[in-house]
Amino acid sequence: MQKLLLTLMVKLFLVALVSGQSAFPLLLKPDRVFDGENIHPGYWVLVDSGKIVHIGAANSFNIPKNCSTVVLKGSTLMPGMIEGHSHIFLHP
Repeated sequence: MQKLLLTLMVKLFLVALVSGQSAFPLLLKPDRVFDGENIHPGYWVLVDSGKIVHIGAANSFNIPKNCSTVVLKGSTLMPGMIEGHSHIFLHP
């Protein structure tokens, strides 16, 4: 239960971090990115003003000098998904 709660808290933190329209670009550095079809090891994601502006291999784009970085070691970054089948109110 604690692991599930911790995972949920980390996900909520990342959503808040990415969706909060920061004045500075944000570089997310996971071990891999899942695009809905394929897993891409070594891909990074650049977010600016709450929007994804680039996804690609670490050496495929320029990183802005005023960029904040979040290292997501050991993780896979994937598109937002909504789990629409859980019964969270079924059991107390």
